[in-house]
Amino acid sequence: MTNLTPSDESYTHQLVAPAAVTAHVDPAWAERCYHLLHVGDGVILHAGRALYPHAGSRTGFAGATNGEVQHVLRAAEPFAAGEDPDRPTVGPLRIEAVRPLEEIRLILDQPAFPLSFDLTFRSRFPPVTTSPIRVEQRGRVVTEYMNLFQSGLYSGTVVIDNQEHSVTDRAGFRDRGWGLRKHEGAPRRGLVVACFCELPRSALYVLLYETASGGRVFTNGWLIDERGAVDTVADAEHDLLWDGTLLTAGTLVVDLASGTRRVVEFEVAGRIYLSAAGYSPDPARRHPGSERLDVTSPEVVAALDGQNDNACRFRVDGVEGHGYVETGLGTHARYRPAI
Repeated sequence: MTNLTPSDESYTHQLVAPAAVTAHVDPAWAERCYHLLHVGDGVILHAGRALYPHAGSRTGFAGATNGEVQHVLRAAEPFAAGEDPDRPTVGPLRIEAVRPLEEIRLILDQPAFPLSFDLTFRSRFPPVTTSPIRVEQRGRVVTEYMNLFQSGLYSGTVVIDNQEHSVTDRAGFRDRGWGLRKHEGAPRRGLVVACFCELPRSALYVLLYETASGGRVFTNGWLIDERGAVDTVADAEHDLLWDGTLLTAGTLVVDLASGTRRVVEFEVAGRIYLSAAGYSPDPARRHPGSERLDVTSPEVVAALDGQNDNACRFRVDGVEGHGYVETGLGTHARYRPAI
């Protein structure tokens, strides 16, 4: 049985077991957060941290691109049973829940590194939770994971290569997830589409997973405003345009449970490559380090391409917004047929 930790003094147990016990005692079990902000002027920033209690590690990353260069810093530290799992720092990165579900502080301060930031995320709307995803292979659970997503307003400063960018109440989103995941990065087979559209008085989030044959295996999503999730996504069809495997534009036709339909048109204004931050099967990118990547180079882009966050301009039934369409494209009957 797992040893007791100070967390067992808390009156928050949900299992007849010590607090450190998780549903799957596996090194891949993790708690994660992910923040994504389209600063403007071609600048995109992302940052996150994770705790792997059974692997004995905590990790973090921060990265940004201006459309010409992508900087990334990856950090890692050991984690031992009994340590505070909520410690907000990993190396020079701090992501702290100042007021849970209301306010998050993000700071990167690493001397000589060409990226730094001091940002505050404040909730715009209440969070929503995904349906848990469970995948079994040969009788073994390889994925059992869920997320909460939240629309918020970012304020603060971002400095890239000595150029300071200020943001004030810029709508963006955050992702907080936990559980067991099979792998990181784009699928080798199938398609992942995650649309996070921020509109002036609402947000529309859509998640779609498809097999290599194009069959839909997961559909989730919400129309969100200050009341929370006011409608849910019942179905969605897509027409995506690609430059090779890089998304350039597209349309989502979203059917909501209420019976209404939303037509979401978007064009990509920039992208940040998640593989540089460790969302990759490449073991080298799962270790601490930093990189400066020339994203104007076709060779560099080809090596980075995988799971990508595409910053987009949106138009939803005539209403303009901004946000992201995250894509991971493997073999897919419609968009990337097997040769």
